[in-house]
Amino acid sequence: MANSIKILSIDDSKAVHAFLDRTLTGTNHVLVHAMCGKDGLSKLAEVNSGIQIVLLDWEMPDLTGPEVLAEIRKSGNQVPVIMMTSKNDPEDIMKMIQAGASEYIMKPFTPDVVLEKIESVLAGH
Repeated sequence: MANSIKILSIDDSKAVHAFLDRTLTGTNHVLVHAMCGKDGLSKLAEVNSGIQIVLLDWEMPDLTGPEVLAEIRKSGNQVPVIMMTSKNDPEDIMKMIQAGASEYIMKPFTPDVVLEKIESVLAGH
């Protein structure tokens, strides 16, 4: 697919991955799945991964979203990261933005919200 946008979803929920697959069907976005933080980091680190956006869950069993974000930024990778979480404390949101997250999506979310945030991040990057 010409000019497709490669998006990495790092989330331990199969339901979230299925939701994102449905949401991005018919768009120019290609979704790559990682079921945990370590898997997500290794997929992002692959040479020529071509990943342009990361959708990142906060609460996962191996590495938390904030830990994954810290690793991404520590490696020097400036890929836009959109946090996806049920944590709605303004302090948590501010911490993630200060740590380098580009956007923040509150669970539960709708397809429109996800697509809007992706487009917003792409426009600003």
